[in-house]
Amino acid sequence: MSKTIKIIIAVVVILIAGGLVAWQTLSWQGKMAGIKETLSSMFSGEDSQLPENIKSAYDKIKEDPSNIDSYITLARWKTDKGQIEDAIKLYQAGLQFRPTDTLLWNNLADIYMKNKRYAEAEQAYLKIVETNPGWVQAYRSLVDLYRYQIPEKRTEIPKMLEDGMARNLEYMKIHFVQLLAVYYRDFGPKEEAIKWYEELIKLDPANDTVKAELEEMKK
Repeated sequence: MSKTIKIIIAVVVILIAGGLVAWQTLSWQGKMAGIKETLSSMFSGEDSQLPENIKSAYDKIKEDPSNIDSYITLARWKTDKGQIEDAIKLYQAGLQFRPTDTLLWNNLADIYMKNKRYAEAEQAYLKIVETNPGWVQAYRSLVDLYRYQIPEKRTEIPKMLEDGMARNLEYMKIHFVQLLAVYYRDFGPKEEAIKWYEELIKLDPANDTVKAELEEMKK
């Protein structure tokens, strides 16, 4: 390869890299401007009446729109006031800066659940499972959601739990086995329930309640 071609390639690489940096910078600036505009309209006319901790959180976001703790503070305050859509927008704004934050997704899911927006709650819990498979509570929440609010998806529970178990370390296994044992106890088949109860006893041999339930199933 000639020296001239090498120089041309180097220049092209530099231009591409510079373009990417410029695009990312503009994207970041646009995102921050959008957040500030949303906050301004959300708190318009309230600045002087805000509680001290809320005003502090609001001011912090105006200075640094990536301040996640402040989004949580403001969203919880809006939730307590019954301003649910504002709370949702605040959590969603925080997720623009930290898209895999478990607490943000979980708080958002809680709001959706309390307001019977089950499909949106499901997506929030699934996002936690995808990005933080060790957060067992998200699996528990999905199990309850599929059992009671979205029963047409109930049959997806076993595969979801087995996938979660496979993605976690051995010491986490007991949580998934418990959920599988209860699922098959309640919905069958009995053979599967017995299998998972026996597995649960191996993991928790001192659990007399599980032993008694297993004996009852075997009668």
